[in-house]
Amino acid sequence: MSHDADAIANALIERANRNQRPLTPMQIIKLVYICHGWMLGLYGRPLVKQHIEAWRYGPVISSVYQKLKRYGGDHVTDKISVTDVQFDPLEDDLIDQVVEKYSHLSGIYLSRMTHAAGTPWYTIWTREGQNSIIPNDLIEEHYAQKAAA
Repeated sequence: MSHDADAIANALIERANRNQRPLTPMQIIKLVYICHGWMLGLYGRPLVKQHIEAWRYGPVISSVYQKLKRYGGDHVTDKISVTDVQFDPLEDDLIDQVVEKYSHLSGIYLSRMTHAAGTPWYTIWTREGQNSIIPNDLIEEHYAQKAAA
């Protein structure tokens, strides 16, 4: 079952604050995408129900961006107002692993990583242009290849 991207953002904010490693909006936006990508690539199911768009600095879920942009480059201190969501054990574990593996990376680094040549963002950006939707099948294929490597 896919979830509202805000709920994934909140899970990331909670875990980061618990680990005393608060995140910036850019980090959260990219980490939500990475969580979604790994869920597709490893388990063949989406984590996020919203569309992912190809923005100038990489893949973005517009609703998460809109709710976090007020922080600018500062750390996000408050969760987004959204109905609490229960994640299944697989989703919980995946979010934990993404936080462990990627949360220490800067927003700029995550942005470069998610919009490098050969990524789903790059494919859609070059083929269809700015703000185009990045299809889940393209994201799934990319992360499945990463998992197999």
